[in-house]
Amino acid sequence: MKRFLDATLGRWVRHFFFVLVRGYYALFYNVSFAGKHLLQDRPGTLILATHVSRHDGPLISAILYSTARVRPTVHYGEYHSWAQWFPLYVAAAIPMSSPKTWPEAKRAARKRRTLEIIHKVLGNGNSILLFPAGRVRRQPEEIVAPYLSGVHDILRAEPETPVMLLRTEGLGRFQTAKYDLFWSFLGRKQGRRHVAMDLRPLTDLDPNLDLAAFNAKLEELLNRPIPGGF
Repeated sequence: MKRFLDATLGRWVRHFFFVLVRGYYALFYNVSFAGKHLLQDRPGTLILATHVSRHDGPLISAILYSTARVRPTVHYGEYHSWAQWFPLYVAAAIPMSSPKTWPEAKRAARKRRTLEIIHKVLGNGNSILLFPAGRVRRQPEEIVAPYLSGVHDILRAEPETPVMLLRTEGLGRFQTAKYDLFWSFLGRKQGRRHVAMDLRPLTDLDPNLDLAAFNAKLEELLNRPIPGGF
């Protein structure tokens, strides 16, 4: 029954949210997205993205909506927030992590269950959007803490999982802000903010590395500049 509702009512509600969110970003952001067509030929892809602002999740989901079914991962605290639980539920977001106040056995069980869901989604040909740094940047560069193990665990369990790297430029508070003249007829000097996104297959991330080395390599990849600049 749940699968039927998701494919019928859920599909219509997702499309409604897509129209609203895509319309908002079309009005206030001028977005270019290189490489998104590559996702169509790579079902069940793990998308590893930079996390430069709170707009990342909805903007990426809206841009990729018509390309492939992408299920975002979110922190448990955001997922269970009353203010955004419903849209995240409709988007079939996957909550990750757990409260540190939980007993270790309960946290471990939640982690195993989350990984099972992720592998099931990937196995069904849907893609997963994951922000390896875990939170919005508080500094100019991306930092992946040595103890964060989500990406490492996913790829160790299924090393053949297709992986793509998604980098965003021009959206975060530590990134260059450029604007067009879209709103100049209203007398506004700043129009839509330019945002560049780049999605590319990732082949040089070895899950056989120990966790610290793996995260260091992942951090290096996330901080590489977008080819061609911004």
